[in-house]
Amino acid sequence: MMESNQALIDNIKFQFDISKKLLEYHLDSLSQDEYLWRSPNCGLYIQKINGNWYANFPEHENYELGTPSVAWTLWHITFWWKMVFNHSFGNGTLTKEDIDVYENVESVKISINSLIERWQEKLDSVTEEELYSKSYSEFPFNNTVEFHKLAAWLNLELMKNASEIGYVRFEYASYRN
Repeated sequence: MMESNQALIDNIKFQFDISKKLLEYHLDSLSQDEYLWRSPNCGLYIQKINGNWYANFPEHENYELGTPSVAWTLWHITFWWKMVFNHSFGNGTLTKEDIDVYENVESVKISINSLIERWQEKLDSVTEEELYSKSYSEFPFNNTVEFHKLAAWLNLELMKNASEIGYVRFEYASYRN
């Protein structure tokens, strides 16, 4: 890989490492109660219907939705990450209904850690051609941006979601006191 391309992928990996560390900080001590807790201001959440767990999926992202639960936010991480893998590097058939919704916090932690490992492997093995290819950005960009921009978006989305988890954990701790 040319030196400037190596600098680009090194920067993407650096950003990912920071985002991943923030997520891990919030996940390491996350309890089952915190995971399933719904804020009094809670909007998006997961719920059990007829014995199966489902995640709400909004038609808009307006503020009046309220604070998403930690469980929903972790489902959302698995949703967009699995969609990226399937649509950019797989057969492109995965839908939001195919994404598992976990009742148990330990199960979602295992899933997230698996996605972290897969993404690190992808970043470690990305070729120069893939780095600049638009064919590796089907979800969510419909192949309109290069893979390195998709990777930067993924880092930002991960950081945003990790921050949302932290916010809800602060709210949970203050609500319980």
